[in-house]
Amino acid sequence: MQVTRKQRQWVRRAGSATAALLGSALLLSACGSSSTPPKTSYTIGFSNPEGTQPVLNDFQAALTSAAARDGIKVTSLNAALSVSNQVSDIEQFITQKVKAIVVFPLAAQALVPALTQARKAGIIVLGYNAVTSETESVGSLYPYNADINQGIIHQGAALAAAFVAKQLHGKGNVIGVDISAPVPSLHAFMGAEQADVTAGNPQIHWLEQVYDPTDDIAGAEAPVADALTKYGNQINAVMAYFDGAGIGAADALKAAGVNAIVVGQQGNADGIAAVKSGELAATLDLRPYDQALIALAMVRDLVAHKSVPPVVHPSVVLITKANLGSYMPWSTGLAEVASGKLTPPRTVTATGTVVGSTGS
Repeated sequence: MQVTRKQRQWVRRAGSATAALLGSALLLSACGSSSTPPKTSYTIGFSNPEGTQPVLNDFQAALTSAAARDGIKVTSLNAALSVSNQVSDIEQFITQKVKAIVVFPLAAQALVPALTQARKAGIIVLGYNAVTSETESVGSLYPYNADINQGIIHQGAALAAAFVAKQLHGKGNVIGVDISAPVPSLHAFMGAEQADVTAGNPQIHWLEQVYDPTDDIAGAEAPVADALTKYGNQINAVMAYFDGAGIGAADALKAAGVNAIVVGQQGNADGIAAVKSGELAATLDLRPYDQALIALAMVRDLVAHKSVPPVVHPSVVLITKANLGSYMPWSTGLAEVASGKLTPPRTVTATGTVVGSTGS
């Protein structure tokens, strides 16, 4: 049987996630071999909007292993980019009487009734990329108690835009590759990239955004190829909503014989390999293991009735060939979370915080 490119991509991602989870499990086993694991105190539900995305799966793995060290269970459900599935997942968490729900929303308004029901049931609700503005008050966040932002809409978009503008010397045509699914934070990220790369650069023209319907490499390749035909190959840069889409764009550019700058987002293993090979000029490293530790610290404080910042913006890093040596693979981050070398911060600030580096 012939294996398609999309199937190979899925296997690679699934294998990476499985290896990371297995490594975390082995490290947890080793760390707990000399003592009795802590008794489960409560359960956190994680509403994962898309179970094939590396950044979300590694956030989930880090949250699960870090919480387990504190005697907290994490139950995760995959909405598979379906808003109705995500509503059902939240309702299932309510039925299970979890103590807290961490949710990366696919569609803000559609989730409000279910999340309101969760709040009325006394469940803590932590948004993950639920807020697209830089500052929010506690009251305006409802039905969320607080939100942890991935850092892409403001800092990440600004870093990527500054890089692209510099590479273009302030002149050229740019397209964006966005996801077609209704993910508010990703649409806001692409809008910010458009605004940032053109601001103060009158000779940089944002031609349009094209859409990846399948949230993978192949889904981005076709619309970018169509855009190249539409604009007579006069595209100088592509800014993609995630690394896979950037790689798909790079494939379309190569097939058309066009040399253009491509920037991705996530910093996953595929993205870093693409930076090394030159397919991507840069990617934003989100360090999901850090974000999971911050999220866990926020949940613990909220459950304990302690105050946390309404919105937390962890920092992100733009990775290029020039600073590849400073990049820490996500698998290493996951292993350090599982072993207890990386621990949740004692205090969470609005701009994130340095994650603890001492073992527990």
